[in-house]
Amino acid sequence: MCSNYQRNKAYSAYVEELSSAWLPLRFPEPHAAPNMQSQLEVRPTVLAPIFRASDDGVEMVNARWWLIPWWHKGDLKQFKLATFNARSETVATSRTFRDAFKRQRCLVPAEGWYEWTGEKGKKTKWLFTPKGEPPICFAGVWDRCKTADAGEVESFTIVTQPASSALNAYHDRAPVVLAQKNWATWLDLDADVRPLLGPQEAADFDVTHISGPLGNDKTLASPVG
Repeated sequence: MCSNYQRNKAYSAYVEELSSAWLPLRFPEPHAAPNMQSQLEVRPTVLAPIFRASDDGVEMVNARWWLIPWWHKGDLKQFKLATFNARSETVATSRTFRDAFKRQRCLVPAEGWYEWTGEKGKKTKWLFTPKGEPPICFAGVWDRCKTADAGEVESFTIVTQPASSALNAYHDRAPVVLAQKNWATWLDLDADVRPLLGPQEAADFDVTHISGPLGNDKTLASPVG
């Protein structure tokens, strides 16, 4: 599960990283580069940047994290499904996500994600980041709908999958984390992306204790890997 994540980099860093992945960032144009504020904790329903394929490269847009499918016709607040995550097992077949998965995959830039363990009222918060801090994006899909109260809304979801045995100690789901070498494949609608969907290697991540009690569980108190 991914219900909060971290995104800190400047626009110029994303331009460089996407160019290195043979994905030129065409919009916004350099002279209109936005002053992107760090988002230490992105939460569902807030606006966050995504990268999606355009005619001659990639464009960055801000979209709402909590996908509203194209077929929703009522008020935004009337949509009640929890769609900030999409399960990798069903994203290609679910009525809510299948059209977006087929036509509108996207990259969700991130530096890490958060999980919580423990009992209600005594939760411990952890941050997961890639070892060595290589560029990563989460696998996502986006959609566009016209709501009665908020007008046209562009939104996205993060694809999740079963966690590996080590990560499972924190949560039984984890986001699909895409290394830079796989970004172009995820955006290629003709590519078979099934090989990109599978449990993350626990040794690829560091786990940092953010807050809350550590208790006596040495496994959770130590970095993964």
